Amino acid sequence: LLLACGLEKAVGKGDWKLVERLTKAAALVLAGRAVKLEDGTYQVRSQVEPETTVYTVLGRACSCQDASRHEADTSYWCKHSLSSLLISKLNEQEAAHAA
Repeated sequence: LLLACGLEKAVGKGDWKLVERLTKAAALVLAGRAVKLEDGTYQVRSQVEPETTVYTVLGRACSCQDASRHEADTSYWCKHSLSSLLISKLNEQEAAHAA
């Protein structure tokens, strides 16, 4: 439901690049390539080179080249930061259902 809402908003705005990044972010989460660390940061493995490349994510800040290219755009989220956001939101939903 969470992903569907995000995709619906992106499609409504005609932001097809965001649709693509959200889809890739979901794939990263489903493949177990995004992990939250004890310090609150996330480690997200590359889709292209998962064995050798790991990005560090905190909020929307990511160590990948895509995030660096769009650093000045405060509304931009790369697929790695979106994957960490998805995990965070899913954890919030699980906690709310458990309460």
